[in-house]
Amino acid sequence: MFLLQQEKSTKTNNMDFSNEKFRELLDQSYKMIEDWYSNHLRDKKIYNNSSPEEIRKAFKIKSKNEKTNPSDVIQHLNENLIKHSNFNPSPNYYGYITGGGNQVGILGEFIKSALNQNNLKWHSAPANSEIETITIDWISKFIGYNHKESGGVLVSGGSVANLMNIAVMRKMKGNTNLSKNGVYGNKIMRVYVSQEAHSSIDKAMDTLGLGTNNLIKIKTKNFKIDTKSLRIKINEDIKKGYEPIGVIGIAGTTNTGSVDPLKLLAQISKEFNLWFMVDAAYGGPAASIKKLKNVFEGIEEADSILVNPHKWMFVPFEVACVIVKNKENLRKTFSLIPEYLLGGTENKDRDDLMNYSIQLSKDFKALKVWMTIKTYGYKEIKNGIKNDISMAKYAYEIVQNDSCFLPIHFPELSIFCFKYKSKIKGVSDSLINKKIIDMIEEDGRVFFSGTKINNENVLRINCVNHRRNKKDVEFLFKVIKEIGIKAEGVLLKS
Repeated sequence: MFLLQQEKSTKTNNMDFSNEKFRELLDQSYKMIEDWYSNHLRDKKIYNNSSPEEIRKAFKIKSKNEKTNPSDVIQHLNENLIKHSNFNPSPNYYGYITGGGNQVGILGEFIKSALNQNNLKWHSAPANSEIETITIDWISKFIGYNHKESGGVLVSGGSVANLMNIAVMRKMKGNTNLSKNGVYGNKIMRVYVSQEAHSSIDKAMDTLGLGTNNLIKIKTKNFKIDTKSLRIKINEDIKKGYEPIGVIGIAGTTNTGSVDPLKLLAQISKEFNLWFMVDAAYGGPAASIKKLKNVFEGIEEADSILVNPHKWMFVPFEVACVIVKNKENLRKTFSLIPEYLLGGTENKDRDDLMNYSIQLSKDFKALKVWMTIKTYGYKEIKNGIKNDISMAKYAYEIVQNDSCFLPIHFPELSIFCFKYKSKIKGVSDSLINKKIIDMIEEDGRVFFSGTKINNENVLRINCVNHRRNKKDVEFLFKVIKEIGIKAEGVLLKS
């Protein structure tokens, strides 16, 4: 009786498969992914315009559900996942600032998941910790941000990276008792950025208790911050008793891909003793291009920067990078070590990344970045960036030479805004462009987003995808013209 009870108590639930079954499942998954890349990059809809109800129905799980054969689960994904997804790797995807990913990065995600490391302390993830440091060092040198004391961490995306950078700015330039007493009772801190800044900066100001009213948005000229207006505003705020703490330059704005005059911003920051931060989430990797060195001049003077490898280094989602000129400032901002995290051999060569980040639990994001860098190399990554810039310029040429369109700006990097010109009396360009954006989703052959410039709806394409060629860009405009004609027909009837 005792032996029977002991046998029951030692029985475990094993979620592993046999080697043979695991191999079978891997092969089944591989075939599904291979089909995506063989048959869905071109010549098929990349957006199927599924309704929320359709997607919920396809993936619903009953409460207290029974076990399912894993082969059936993968088959279910094969039948439903791509059908209800937007296939971002396709060169027909121009939406937002979404990199096309790369195939060795897919393998990196697979290997990372199998290892299942948590990079909170060095001894919990030794290879992970060192590879992350190596990766950040490579990215720093790639964009020309090469300082002896610099360092950083990988995080999820630009929103978290902006939050962390502004947290460091607040700590380094704010009141000395900030950690214990918070912002209460101190002078109101102010941060300066252009009107073209990403919304995640507003969120960071809100989250950190600095207040969105104290994010001072400076007017722009040609989509770049007006440095004369910036200097005037800082002086005004000082006279009013505010405490300016930092200036944020944008190296590749979300709307137009414009790069602020970083050198001038660095000079103004030094003049007023402010933290100089550069949001290079999108545009940063283009600083590696020789012909663009003058555009990015001054990025090396930033106190902190952020770059998203999942954008213009073609790494699969998600991974962003926070880099600080003096790595110790990250530690001063984020290091907090409780008793239960004191374990591990004392060794000054071991660096726990938890001391430099808002995160404690942290996955092995560095592997797919390292594998991308190692596999494709410095030149191939640069060539991908160059190709994207040339595709944006080719789109500009098409628009310039076609009476159906009007360019809004010349693409400095790889983002380009333009508009379809209305041929209907009494229907504005803004209205017809808004209608085209709606109908692009319904059509599904290409995908891109609209935006507003000077309070007018315009079309916006983001050319970040190493697979794209001139024929793809020509196909884009063929589709836009077809949809434009349909949109005119709809608006004439309404």
